Amino acid sequence: MVHAVKRFSPGRLALWIVLLFVTAVALVPFIMMLVMSTQNNYEIFSGASFRFGDHLMKNLESIAAVNFPRSMFNSLVIAVGTTVLSVFSSAMAGYAFAKWHFKGKKVIFFMVLATMVVPMEVGYVAFIYQMRLMGLAQTFWPLILPNVANAAGVFWMTSYMQDGVPYEIIESGRIDGCNEMKIFFQLVLPLLRPALYSLSVIAFLGSWNAYTLPMLMITKSEMFTIPLSIASLGNMQIADYGARILGVVVGILPILVIFLLTSKYVAEGLTAGSVKG
Repeated sequence: MVHAVKRFSPGRLALWIVLLFVTAVALVPFIMMLVMSTQNNYEIFSGASFRFGDHLMKNLESIAAVNFPRSMFNSLVIAVGTTVLSVFSSAMAGYAFAKWHFKGKKVIFFMVLATMVVPMEVGYVAFIYQMRLMGLAQTFWPLILPNVANAAGVFWMTSYMQDGVPYEIIESGRIDGCNEMKIFFQLVLPLLRPALYSLSVIAFLGSWNAYTLPMLMITKSEMFTIPLSIASLGNMQIADYGARILGVVVGILPILVIFLLTSKYVAEGLTAGSVKG
C-alpha cells in the first residue's frame, strides 16, 4: 500500500503530466512535417492540419527529378570524410595537449581555442580564392578540409583525456618499448570510445546539414548535397514546399538511424566530463 500511494502521489502525477506535455510539444513539429510532406503548397498554407494530403507521389516525383539519391550519396561521402578526418585529428591533437609536455604548449592551445571565437563566415572569400588557386574548386575537398581543424573537437578530446586516460598506461607502454603512435592507437584510443562516438555524431550532423559553404563552392547539380537539392525544388517564382519538406523527411532518416544506434555512447561521452575527477 505504501508503494502504491507513492506511485500515484500528486507530485509523481504532476511530473508525468509535465513530461507528457514536453514530449507532445517536441513531437508535434515532426508529425506536422510528415503530414505536410504529403500536401501541396495550397494545403500547407491553408492552416495547420493533421490530415494527410494526396500529393505524396507527386512530391516523390519532384525530389526524384533533382536526382535526390545522388545528393544523399554526395552528402554521405562528405559527412563520412569530414567525420573521420575531424575526429582523428582532434584525438591526436588532444593526446598531445593532454599528455605531452613541450615548450609553448599553453600558448599553442590558447591559439587553437581562440579560433573558436572567429566565425568561419569571416574567411569565406579568402577561403574560396585559396581553393581556386589550389585547383580544388568544384570538388568535395573544400567542404571537408575546413572541418578537419576542429578547435572544439580538440578542446573536447583534450579535456576528456586529462581525466579519462591515466598517465600510467602511457608510461607502461613506453617501458614496454612502444613508440608514441603504437601507444596512441593500441592503448589510448580504446579508452576514448565514448568521446569518439559523441564527437563523430556531432561532426557528422554538422557536415550533413551544412548549407552555406556548399552553396558557395558547388554549382554543378550532380555534386549537390541534400540541402542544395532541397533548396532547388520548385521554380523561379514558386517554391515547391511540399516536395522540400518531403526531402527534409528523407534527409533526416539516416540521421535518425545513426542516433538510434549510437545514442547510448553519445550520452556516455557527453556526460563523461561531469562524472570524472
